[in-house]
Amino acid sequence: MTPANLKPTAATADALAWVDAHRACLGWSARAWARPWRDFVRAYPSLQVADALEVGAGAHSSLVPLLLGLAQRVECSVFDGATLGAVQALNARQLTPAQQARVRHSRQDVLALQGCWDLIVLKSVLGGVHRVQRSSLADVHASIARVVADHLRPGGLLVTLDNGRTALEPLLARAGVRRNGWRFFAAGELPPAEARFSHGVLSVASAATRWGRWGARIDDALAGCDRLLSPWAHQHAVHLHVYRRPA
Repeated sequence: MTPANLKPTAATADALAWVDAHRACLGWSARAWARPWRDFVRAYPSLQVADALEVGAGAHSSLVPLLLGLAQRVECSVFDGATLGAVQALNARQLTPAQQARVRHSRQDVLALQGCWDLIVLKSVLGGVHRVQRSSLADVHASIARVVADHLRPGGLLVTLDNGRTALEPLLARAGVRRNGWRFFAAGELPPAEARFSHGVLSVASAATRWGRWGARIDDALAGCDRLLSPWAHQHAVHLHVYRRPA
């Protein structure tokens, strides 16, 4: 279910400008991932919380700049403690001292979280934790239910951003691109959500990780094509779901 009114209002103008200014913090293929996030911001124009948690930040992707526009305090967590220094350095380059004072860095495992928050965001987490060789969709659903029930305060939101399984998946699988078993989700495979936003058809991998600056231009060109193709597609490359713990 997706909220019907996605037109930005005066109240969301600053928030949308903030998304544009900090889009790069989404990491590789940032344009494709930013589109569902923009739709989420439009649909929740009054969202302001006390405490937010990012799960799964990495050396090239941290949502802290985006979350600071929605929360008073942000906990930025990594799964691998060895990447903590790189994530801290990444955020330090993007934030003012005053903004950095509102951020705490930690190590958290989505399967064993410690604490409760008003807003939790998982980006590219579920597909890696629940790889196809060692888990099922039922395990994915159980993880989402556990996070909502045990780690959100009443009325709090869980936002998941996941890789989608598009019509190109059979070709990519035959080419050996998906050998690591990462789970790509088709529309409808995740539990029913309060809101869902999907985008992208061609942005199924990152050229920037292979070819640097020139690859990034390819990613941007594909993202431009996706703006035209996405409204007509049944399966998309990026899915954003919003789950709420009842108040």
